[in-house]
Amino acid sequence: MRHFFIVLMVCLTATAANARASGMAQGRLSTLSYERLQRLPPIIHKAFKAAQLACMDDAINVRTGYLRYLKASTGEEFVAIHFDQFGCSNRDALCSPKGCLHRVFVSRGGMHREVWRGDVLEIDMSIESGVPSIAVDCSRGGSVCRYQMQWNGKRFR
Repeated sequence: MRHFFIVLMVCLTATAANARASGMAQGRLSTLSYERLQRLPPIIHKAFKAAQLACMDDAINVRTGYLRYLKASTGEEFVAIHFDQFGCSNRDALCSPKGCLHRVFVSRGGMHREVWRGDVLEIDMSIESGVPSIAVDCSRGGSVCRYQMQWNGKRFR
């Protein structure tokens, strides 16, 4: 099971790590299957269930790009949840005037922990000069707001 998850993460990293999805809805919603939900790490599964509860929905509905993965050369694996890609009956539960909730987790030795969260328009994970980075787009109302954070081994700064 763990091997399958690692292979899946590597495949998705190659295709989606530097991909950017617009903060606006893309594609159709599809229901996240019980089996897929059970394959996620417990902390991410818990984040999905909390969003479902806040949305007051019977199912978790997502668009392509709701999860993105990045593997660092040091072996750390990053997982970003893009809540702007969630279907939500109570949209205010996941989005504010600042943007929608985005959360980033790191995994070392199979243990996951949250290392960043924010209500922003979008985030992109990438490797910049060998260092995992997050480009944050917090633009709104015609103003431009963008900044980059780099991984220091404990968190993004």
